[in-house]
Amino acid sequence: MTEETGGYIKTTTHNYVSRKATVDGAKQVEIKGRSILQDGVHVRGDLAVVRIGRYCEVGSNTTLEPPLHPLDKSKRIPLVIGSHTRIGEDCQIHAAAIGSMVWVGDKVQLGSRVIIKDNCVIEDNVRLGDDTVVPPFTRISAKNNPLLPTELPPSMAVYMQELSLDRYQEFKQEERDRQ
Repeated sequence: MTEETGGYIKTTTHNYVSRKATVDGAKQVEIKGRSILQDGVHVRGDLAVVRIGRYCEVGSNTTLEPPLHPLDKSKRIPLVIGSHTRIGEDCQIHAAAIGSMVWVGDKVQLGSRVIIKDNCVIEDNVRLGDDTVVPPFTRISAKNNPLLPTELPPSMAVYMQELSLDRYQEFKQEERDRQ
């Protein structure tokens, strides 16, 4: 059961999916609730399972594609995104896992099977190669050497959670105002 609101479809779990987003293989795509998929998002559930947590936002023109299996190139492994995570615009995501409370900037490219642990910031224009693992509470910047990340404070967990809750309420209000 869905409710139509402007350019977005609101699902029974209070997700907002843009009418201009493409979700291939919808039966293999699980969005926990209260998440936002913006215009031009392409979710490739036809290749393997894609799981998106609660209070996530995926920016315009971003592709979420499950990565190839490392040993059997004819198979794919699931793509899992934790809760309270934001992925920016114009991103190419081929990761295996993106943790909870993660901020991924705009124009980021994550190679096959990348794993980003919880409470991380990946700044704009960063490219991470295949099989990279980013430890928790890490900031990676394209300006500095990506191999020399900086550490984030423990308060990052609370900050990202509050930010995602505020952003969802703000988006919901914008949708109401458009009607």
